[in-house]
Parts: sequence; structure tokens; C-alpha cells
Amino acid sequence: MGILEFVLVSVGISVPIVTNAVKKPNILCITCEDISPRLGCYGDTVAVTPNLDKFAETAIRYTGMYTTVGVSSPSRAALITGMYPTAIGANYMRNFTKPEAMPEGIPPYQVVLPDGIKCYTEYLRAAGYYCTNNVKTDYQFDTPVTAWDECNNKAHWKNRPKGMPFFSIFNLTVTHESQVWKRTDKPLAVNPDNILVPPYFPDDAVIRHDMAVMYSMIAEMDKQFKKLVDELKAAGEYDNTIIIWYSDNGGPLPREKRAIYETGTNVPFMVSFPDGYRAGETDENLYMFPDIPATILSLAGINPPEYMQGKAFLGKYAVKEKRQYIYGARDRMDEQVNKQGAVRDSNFRYVKNYTKGISNYRPNAFRLQMPMMRRMVELLQRDSLGLEQMRWFAGPCPDEEFYDLRTDPYEMHNLIADPRYKDDIERLRTEHQRWIEEDCPRWKETELQNMERMWPGAKQPKLVTPYYEETRKGITLHSEDAGVSFAYQINGMGLKKGHWMLYTHPIKLRKGDKLVFFSVKAGMKDSPKVEFIKN
Repeated sequence: MGILEFVLVSVGISVPIVTNAVKKPNILCITCEDISPRLGCYGDTVAVTPNLDKFAETAIRYTGMYTTVGVSSPSRAALITGMYPTAIGANYMRNFTKPEAMPEGIPPYQVVLPDGIKCYTEYLRAAGYYCTNNVKTDYQFDTPVTAWDECNNKAHWKNRPKGMPFFSIFNLTVTHESQVWKRTDKPLAVNPDNILVPPYFPDDAVIRHDMAVMYSMIAEMDKQFKKLVDELKAAGEYDNTIIIWYSDNGGPLPREKRAIYETGTNVPFMVSFPDGYRAGETDENLYMFPDIPATILSLAGINPPEYMQGKAFLGKYAVKEKRQYIYGARDRMDEQVNKQGAVRDSNFRYVKNYTKGISNYRPNAFRLQMPMMRRMVELLQRDSLGLEQMRWFAGPCPDEEFYDLRTDPYEMHNLIADPRYKDDIERLRTEHQRWIEEDCPRWKETELQNMERMWPGAKQPKLVTPYYEETRKGITLHSEDAGVSFAYQINGMGLKKGHWMLYTHPIKLRKGDKLVFFSVKAGMKDSPKVEFIKN
């Protein structure tokens, strides 16, 4: 009998058994916020990232990883479900935020996942992984208790029972957009004079300082990354751990964060294997955030569920077919609405603007706390912006945009009327429409319709009381609600006191044991708890 098997049986808890005979790989995800590929290993000569640059020598470095939109909440909805946010009603930035950040007539609400769609970590837990998240979630719904074994600022793989494989996420927040103004007076890791200012920004001291702050944030994140990897090594877990590192969306600066252009959606992404598999390779194929959960399951030896729109690109269940297209979609960002859709292949990006009569720039109150954003508005009001910087502010937006990324990586020249690109424009236009009709039909709804579908009358739906059956195999749990998961404890314990187990198969009880369970579903109110004592 393996160590973990003995521990679980001794407390009378029924979960998948992980013995010493089959050693599954640990998986550690180290994520950061709001950075584009501004690292030395991605060719940025200003970046101070020695630890990630060294990591890249042992990892697969991906240059074609994209989120669907350059902002966190919809991106994280994709990262926890393997679905396009537009397909599950999760594409509106923080739908359960404070009322003043919502448009008039739309009350706060949570995304209710369609029946059968779950946080992918439940599949890992069901397979015997100890799953921890430290600490950000931001999924567009409250985190179901069944999603994680631990989800708080103390969550750590070190807390797992001995011998149990882990899946852990640590989210490094030092690179978040808000830190550009919060860290403005801290020492800089780079010289502002050495920075290459992209053409969509004016070149002056305010812009250079904020960009230097951003690079300094990345330098600090690089140090924090090393500490987490060093923890693995010190604990003797490094040689059995797959490490995945990436950002939750593109850069934090204006025309980067919240955008569906390259600057907002292209993110750095690297994976290292303890056996050195493909170490130092660069993968230039196209991938999207919905592919990441499917890939993590595949790396753990779990076949991703068929409903996932993402496809595994590593591991046992990796698909051979490569993406020809990646997709983008933007809706409401806090109090500002600008609906856009996009599709990109290896050479071009097509953008369709659905909100008529406005400019691409929207006066987002949160972003206006950034000194360089206020500086750009000041220059706009003084009519002192150059032609390239004015493109973001000029309105109304054209109905369609088209960019040749081979010659125009900053997407400054709209070629929608250029006859030389007629065939490629029509091809991407058709693919954008196909994506909406086949993969994301809900995206045609308004946000009010989206809210009403999930929270009728603006009230959170409640799960009914579940019930149990005693069978020869043990206690089976049931609910009249579709698509729920069950959390349970025996005698106040899961793997430890206060911990909630994920129900996966009939529960074995001994005489006098007290079972407490309830049902959960993302976006809905948990069911009442049910108690049962074994006679």
C-alpha cells in the first residue's frame, strides 16, 4: 500500500488513489499580469530578466500564444474553463463589480457556466492531484469550493499530503497595470533614455518614465519567479515538475491593455520539462488561452473533455493539427463599451468594429490614474499628438480594419481598402463570421440579455437541496439541478480539518461517521448542506 493510500483509508475518505507505483508529474504554473513579450529571451534589449532568460534555455519558448482580449477577467474565464469567453457569456469585464463601473441599466451579476462545463481543476482533483491557487481568480464568477483544494494567499503545494502529486498556480501581481502609478517613485531598473518608444506613444519624459517603471516591474517579477523555482529545488521536487510560465494578457500601457491588437493579446509563454524535452526550442505556431487548460490536463495524462474549445498541444492527448487562426473579441471594459471582433492568421489581422460612432480610445477611469495616459490626453487637447498617436484617438472607427503584421507589427496602417489584400480580407472576414455563428452564437446577445439568461430578474439562482442514496458501493450523491458538483466532508474532515473533498464516486462510511455535503455550480448560490450519519 502506498503512503497516500494509507493516509486516506485511515480517515475513511474515498478519493482516487495515488500510490508509489505510478508517479505523476507535478505541474507548477507561475503566472504574471499585464506583460507583452518584453523579456530578454524574447529579444527585448532593454528588459532586465536574467532568471526568465535562463529558464528559456531549458524550456519551450512560444511566440504565438494569444488571449482573446487584452484584459484579465475574460482571459481568466478562458483559462479556468478551456472555452472562449464569448461562448459562455464571460466577455464583459468584471460583470460582478461595483455598480458605478457598470453601464446604466445593467446590475452586477455572475457568469453561470453552461451545464457540464466546470473549472478544469476538478478533473485534476478527480485524478488525484492536490490543486492550489495563490491567490487571484477573477473568473467572472465566485470560485466554487470544488475547484481547488486550497485557494487563498497561503495556498501552497507544500501543504499537500505526502506523496500526492500537485498542480499549483502562483500569480505574481507586481506587473499589474495599477503598479505603473503605484510604483512611480521606486528606483528604476532601466534607464528611461534607453527605451525604444513605440510609434503609438509620444516620446517625452513622462512616457519614458512610465515605461521605465513598467520594465522595473518586470525585473522585480523576474526575481519573484526565481524564488518560486528555488523553492521547488530546495524541496527536491524540481526533477518531477513541469513548470509553465505566462502572462494573463498583454502589456499594461495605453493601447495595449484592453485592446484586441497584437499589443493586448500576444503574451509570452514558456514550458519546461524535468527531462529537458525540447529544451531551448522556439515554437512559432498559433495558440490561444482556451488551449492551456486542455494542455495541462493532457500533461497530467487526462483526456480533455469534448466540450472544451481549446485543444491540447503538449502531453498524451496533444492534437497534431495546428491552429490556422486565433480570435479576439472585446465588449465592455468597466464603464466603457466598445464591441470589436478580430481574427488573425500567421500574417494578417482583421478587425470588425460593431460599436459605431466612437474612437478606439475610451476614457476608462481606472486607466486615467496612469501619468502617461493623462499626459496623452493633455497632448490631445493641445493638438500636439503626432499622426500615428492620433490614430487611437481619432473617430469614428472604421467599420473594418486589416493589418499586414509582417510589415506593420504595431498595426498602424489600415489596409482594408487596399485591393492587393482583397482575397485575404475576405478570407478572414468570412472566418470571423464563422467563428461567431458556430463557436460563439451567444456573443450576438446584448449584455442585458446575457445577464438575464444567467440571473433572471437580476437575482442569483439558487441550487436545490441535494440528496443521497445508500448502495452496496457506498453513498451516492444526487441533485435535481443539472451540471453540479458536490463537496463533502466526513467527520468535519477532507484531506485535513476544514478541507472539502470533491465527490467523484460512491463514498464509503464506517458506523457512526457523519457525512456533510452540498452541491455547487459556478455563478449560482450553493445548495443547503445535507447531513447523514451512518448507522
